[in-house]
Amino acid sequence: MEPHPWWRGNLPAEPNRFVGRQAEVTKALKLLADTSSVTITGAAGVGKTRIALRAAAECRDFHPDGAWLVELSGERDGGLLPHAVAAVMGMPERSTRPQDDLLVEFLAGKHLLLILDSCDRLAAACRELAVRIRAEAPGVRLLLTSRRPLGLPHEAVLPVEPFRPPAPRTFAPRTPVPRTPEQRIPEQRTPEQRTPEPGTPDPWTSAPYPADAATDDALRVFLDRAEAVAPGLVTGEAAIGAAERICRLLGGVPLALELAAGQLPAASPTAGSPAGPVEWLADRLEERFEPRPAAHPPFFRPQRLRAVIDWSHELCSPAERLLWARLSVFAGPIDPESARWVCGDERLNGVPDLLAGLAAKGLLTPVPGGYRQPEPVREYGAERLARLGEEARMVRRHRHHHLGLARRAEAGWYGPAQEEWAARLRFSLPDLRRVLGSPSDPLSAELAGVLWIVWHCMGRLNEGRRHLGRVIAAAPVADPGLPRLLWVDACVAAAQGDPERAHRRAEAALSAALDWSDHAAAGHARLALACHALLTGALGEVRPAVRRVREHFHRAGVMTVGEPLALVVAAIADTWRGEFARAVATLEEAGRQCEARGELWARAQCDHVLSIARLGLGEADEAARAAGRSLAARWRLRDTAGAAEALGQLAVIASIQGDARRTARLQGAEKRMRGLSGARGPGRESVCEPGTVAERTARQLLGDDAYDAAFAEGCDDDPGSAVLHALG
Repeated sequence: MEPHPWWRGNLPAEPNRFVGRQAEVTKALKLLADTSSVTITGAAGVGKTRIALRAAAECRDFHPDGAWLVELSGERDGGLLPHAVAAVMGMPERSTRPQDDLLVEFLAGKHLLLILDSCDRLAAACRELAVRIRAEAPGVRLLLTSRRPLGLPHEAVLPVEPFRPPAPRTFAPRTPVPRTPEQRIPEQRTPEQRTPEPGTPDPWTSAPYPADAATDDALRVFLDRAEAVAPGLVTGEAAIGAAERICRLLGGVPLALELAAGQLPAASPTAGSPAGPVEWLADRLEERFEPRPAAHPPFFRPQRLRAVIDWSHELCSPAERLLWARLSVFAGPIDPESARWVCGDERLNGVPDLLAGLAAKGLLTPVPGGYRQPEPVREYGAERLARLGEEARMVRRHRHHHLGLARRAEAGWYGPAQEEWAARLRFSLPDLRRVLGSPSDPLSAELAGVLWIVWHCMGRLNEGRRHLGRVIAAAPVADPGLPRLLWVDACVAAAQGDPERAHRRAEAALSAALDWSDHAAAGHARLALACHALLTGALGEVRPAVRRVREHFHRAGVMTVGEPLALVVAAIADTWRGEFARAVATLEEAGRQCEARGELWARAQCDHVLSIARLGLGEADEAARAAGRSLAARWRLRDTAGAAEALGQLAVIASIQGDARRTARLQGAEKRMRGLSGARGPGRESVCEPGTVAERTARQLLGDDAYDAAFAEGCDDDPGSAVLHALG
């Protein structure tokens, strides 16, 4: 098994070598050991996120429930913060209660590290959530990054400053280098600030120790990044001296140093000049920052980062500049296909190569599946996009692309690529949320309906309810998309155990769908009504409702996952009525439909109910095989609540087969899995009873001590090993 599987956290691999900052990492770890939350503060580009991730990686093994990173730089709605955290951690949303209550309850029994990165835009929401987590989830440690403290009670703050640059040996006067007005960058100066006298250290950039490539962190960062982009280029005393100058000019700001190093491959010394690329780079920077008139101070460090970003922009090709600006409309990580669709046009070809070029310059950070923009780079790109007058156009393209992505995911969901589509939607969730942020926009309304697979199949029920409620309230009565919104909301409500809302929305969806002769929507509305009948115990109404569901789907001529789901609903009603043979026949038909499409999600539901029905017929071996298939599929889809359900069913089967020790161990594994997902046990008494009987039987056969030992063994298994054991 991989050292840190998905259920133990989502810390990304480091994009390059971690240089320096060990003192800050050590201090962060000490603060985390002493207090429940630490806020790492500092200006843009000083490395707050890298310090947080390094500290998290070093203490990850001390947190049994993992270390989880929630990136917030692209989020704008503080009300979605609990949903964003829940989505990252894979917490199912199966209740109508407020999401922050559910999240804190989920975290209450956990021992984990939660990193909220870039809290600035959502400072109030982050502060409120952090206060609740500290009060109600004592096993959770919080690591937050922000440009300023969040104002938490008794806040432990770790301020981060730029690296100390290498100390100049002396401050020697230089011959002024002519600069055009375009090369100058506005500076903030006061008459009291003066350039140091010749022969004295520069008080803004000096350090009290001699520069040394082995110990000076600023220089090490620059040399390391330079070696990565231009191997063997920074060699010799002159080049090292120039590198020291660059570190001083950039004030030791890590992001500025990385961006400067990224420009080395483009360095172009004058032909015949003795200066090498590093000296050329240092000279160009000095042209921007020096010489300074007596009344002009050196640049403040934030200005220096801005200046380097501005200069990096100048050194990019025109196509790279245009792509940089257009990428700023993305809220989260960017995959090459999305970048091509949103940013590419007749003016901008070869987007994947341009992305690689920007990454080589340090302007994008590679992540699994694509790239991430450093926040200062994104902000600069947004300013450039506004100057180009393309902001509205790019926002429209971004919105249309993500609606198209959701449409393709919906079309492909009832097929063999469910895992791929689920991963793609998880990757794009920050950008999908951004599109959903305008509920009165018809495009947002359509997206809220198309994303039913995220809300219902991927467990984001509460978030879906929030978005659906907003777009339904804003939708015109004559909107042809309204039937879909209503039936999706009905299905979400049914899955959350809210039969009244489910029935109300389903009836409205059916009426609107029939008005529009939309038989696909009418079929889904009927399916929601069938679920309502099941939830309210009107079992005799389920079969007739399912027949009408299938009639609507056939009239619409659509192949939808709703049809096998309808058969599963009918079979559940049959099992609750004790009609196991009829349920098996229905589920076998549903299974054939799923198998023909290569589908996993509905087949997992089907196999779970089939296991119950087979067991009702006394076919324990067949029941075990069906439950094993359900467990394997749900684990592949990262459905931890469903996996817990399957483990519980396998425990019942083991009890019937007389394997008391396996029963106890599987029940322990079920408890661990439910803790991982935050799911409660089954609520219906008839569903709970088999597990209770299985436990009682196992205790009678083993004795309490032996049962408890086997149960503890199952609890101690990591979830991946528990699944392998259950399937073995």
